[in-house]
Amino acid sequence: MTFLAPGFFFASLAVAAAVVALHFIVTRQPRAAVLPTARFVPDLPATATARATTPSDFLLMLLRVLLVLAVGAALARPVFKPSRTASARVILVDASRAVGDISAIRDSALHYYREGDAVVVFDSASRVVTGRSADSLRSLTRTTRDGRLSGALVSALRAGSALRDKADSIELVLVSPVAANEIDAATDSIRALWHGRARIVEAGLAQPQADVATSVELKSVSGDPMAVTVSRLGRLRGNARIVRNGSGSDDMQWLIGGARTLVDWPVSNRPRGAAARTRPDTIGGIVADSVVVISAFSRRWFFAIDSIRGGRVVARWIDGEPAAVEWTDGAGCVRSVAIPVNPIGDFVLQASFVRFVGTIAGACSGGVSLPSSAAQLAILEGRGGMAPRDAFEPLGNVGSPVASWLFGLALVAAVVELFVRRRRDDVVRAAVREATRVGRAA
Repeated sequence: MTFLAPGFFFASLAVAAAVVALHFIVTRQPRAAVLPTARFVPDLPATATARATTPSDFLLMLLRVLLVLAVGAALARPVFKPSRTASARVILVDASRAVGDISAIRDSALHYYREGDAVVVFDSASRVVTGRSADSLRSLTRTTRDGRLSGALVSALRAGSALRDKADSIELVLVSPVAANEIDAATDSIRALWHGRARIVEAGLAQPQADVATSVELKSVSGDPMAVTVSRLGRLRGNARIVRNGSGSDDMQWLIGGARTLVDWPVSNRPRGAAARTRPDTIGGIVADSVVVISAFSRRWFFAIDSIRGGRVVARWIDGEPAAVEWTDGAGCVRSVAIPVNPIGDFVLQASFVRFVGTIAGACSGGVSLPSSAAQLAILEGRGGMAPRDAFEPLGNVGSPVASWLFGLALVAAVVELFVRRRRDDVVRAAVREATRVGRAA
């Protein structure tokens, strides 16, 4: 057993020693003697303080020492140190939309997993698997969210800190397609915090769809200014349909046909997943990827957090609010756009708006997953051997299962001490009354 905050326990030892010392300083009733001038002495109990060779109130002293030590030990957070093995693994398992064959991910992760290893499953977020890790790996399913290696590596570092007391060396294993879009600007810096080599297991990469250039299909009402913009788009990679008069069952049936993009962009009706604003307002621009459109837009709709759960924001207003959201549907996706199109002037002819519509009607985000470059894989793999346990900071929020029991013991000792002290005071008061009575009788 070891203490996470030993200073509290050392302080309790000092307090316990002071308690014991105080119990060697006793207060006793002096021996009674008859004096001629006794009638001038106040009628009050007389006591004297002196040092004793044995502690007074031995039981009371033990209870107080037990109380102090129990509280100090509980605050010091005792934990049992497990026996250490030679090595352990932190296994990062990718379950994002970049995965094409989830069974390959499951098999690879189970191949490297050993009892006691830490397993971190990630997509756009990451979580440490608790409980039966092997069973969780066997039932792993693919999600529709993008993968983010930076967040997964942060969780891996924390999992390594949790394993530092169980193993002398810790190995990082990454089971993932390692798609290029899973790596961002922070990935290399976070990877450098893991002081050791990583094992990269490339598995389950989704096969890229063939880049077929097609014209964007527009379903709209007569006189829709969007028709002018679509006519200027030319041919785009993928297969897209923009629906301006409300998508129906035929549109959903069309979406099932492959890696297609269905854009629900109504002229005036409520877009899919959006809600009406209490007070419509005006804003000056929208952004999609690197395309910026500056104009005065009247905002009537908004996407609440709950309504876009499981989706991906593909366009935002310049204040950061979502303006268009994408949901994966089979091999394709549905995009809901809450952006009004101004029919007045040359807005629909502006090059920036044409590029914006081309971005909104482009291929789905999860449609193409390209592998990372050899240079990026080399950075992720790193050099050297496995990371030593001393390379990880100990966790600061480790719970102590013994602390609650020690606090309970301290509470029991405090209650018993209260009753023992009350009983002792009753005995002392009775003895003083008896001595006073005897003195008066003499």
